[in-house]
Amino acid sequence: MNILPNHMRFGAGQPVKRLEDQRLLTGKGQFIDDKPEDGALWLYVLRSPHAHARIVSIDTTAAREMPGVEAIFTGADLVADNIGTIPTLAIFKRPDGKPMTVPPRRLLAHEIVRFAGEAVAAIVATSRATAQSAAEAVMVDYEVLPAVVDPVEAIKPGAPTVWAEAPDNIVAAMSYGDAAKVDAAFAGAAHKIALDIVSQRLIPSAMEPRSTIAEIDTSTGRLILHAQSQTPASTRDVLAEAVLKRPKESVRVLVGDIGGGFGQKTNVYPEDGIVAYAATKLKRKIRWRGERTDEFLGGTHGRDLTSTAEFALDAKGRVLAYRVRSIGATGAY
Repeated sequence: MNILPNHMRFGAGQPVKRLEDQRLLTGKGQFIDDKPEDGALWLYVLRSPHAHARIVSIDTTAAREMPGVEAIFTGADLVADNIGTIPTLAIFKRPDGKPMTVPPRRLLAHEIVRFAGEAVAAIVATSRATAQSAAEAVMVDYEVLPAVVDPVEAIKPGAPTVWAEAPDNIVAAMSYGDAAKVDAAFAGAAHKIALDIVSQRLIPSAMEPRSTIAEIDTSTGRLILHAQSQTPASTRDVLAEAVLKRPKESVRVLVGDIGGGFGQKTNVYPEDGIVAYAATKLKRKIRWRGERTDEFLGGTHGRDLTSTAEFALDAKGRVLAYRVRSIGATGAY
């Protein structure tokens, strides 16, 4: 008789019976694209081709006149409507001990774009193809600014600055361990070795790209958001209180099946906010589905690290101490 320890009899460490296999394997899953159209309008996001540029002007005249186009929104429209930004938790400090700098992450870029792929306009139309065609008629005049993409180069003096409040491009810094003891060990070590290590950036590539549907419940007036969210409660809170500036009780986030997440679908994305904003603005059901390119450009990546690792050894090769200095690229925001 196999008697498990008390701490393993329930929950952690025990196999969980799968209940979803029959439904998914027989094509009865409920992903975002499985939801009926129901007269929904489609939203398409126009993205910046530049890593760093000033938006001189956005001319939407020709696009607005195209058949099937219902609305076009820019960053200036959202600012005029007092739409908020997506917050970032300032949990670390800068090297000088001050709080980390947190640029406001807008749903649509306003005045400045800070990475290639940042959303600059949203086109709403009667079909996805129509919205995409209209996006090609939106004329954006950019003043291209110097850019830097290598984190090692970014922290060198004179590098292009992404955000004025972080002139050295360092948003935060942290250290662990006893630096004085480590330095002493290295000073007296018989042998020292060092190795440079580059860990590349990772782009999650789920089978189902990010998708969002927003609509107003006519019976309650609540905003209903169908989203691929791994954290629906915090998605609701951030979207309601920080972005749309309305009571969180007036927003409901519903999650069906998710075709892969890998942590990429954890936070609120600008596309979620744009779709929700358009639904409340137009009083219509709005849907957006990203393409693989949208994921590569607009999805959250696993940060890349450039590290130098060092070991201090005694005469017999035993490790006395080690230290690692890493620079991580966390993106423009």
